[in-house]
Amino acid sequence: MDDKPKSDKKLILWVEDDLMISTILGNKLIAAGYDLIHVSTGEEAMYQLKQVTPQLIVLDILLPGMNGIEILKNLQKDNIMNKVPVIILSNVSKESEIKSAKDMGVKKFMVKPSSSLEEIVAAVKTYCK
Repeated sequence: MDDKPKSDKKLILWVEDDLMISTILGNKLIAAGYDLIHVSTGEEAMYQLKQVTPQLIVLDILLPGMNGIEILKNLQKDNIMNKVPVIILSNVSKESEIKSAKDMGVKKFMVKPSSSLEEIVAAVKTYCK
């Protein structure tokens, strides 16, 4: 018997180490009707990805320990996880980093200071199927 609660809500794995952003955006995503697993390190993200398959991953690049690029590389190697859409939400804005992430299959790259909460939620709605 499966003891995990059944939900029609879409599950998002969100990897973000900034507490203020985590709280504000997390509340916005939950209010928009999503289930959210929030972790603050790459290692925690990889652990969660062994437990669940989310419908979307929202990923920061700059993380303590394993960074977002390393997580993407691990996702690419997994035949199930490489099909999960990824949105990058990061302070990184170098064109080379953005190109590298998109080459690894990232659906959308959003830079935190220039992305509104509404734009982020709209991107989640677009890619969280």
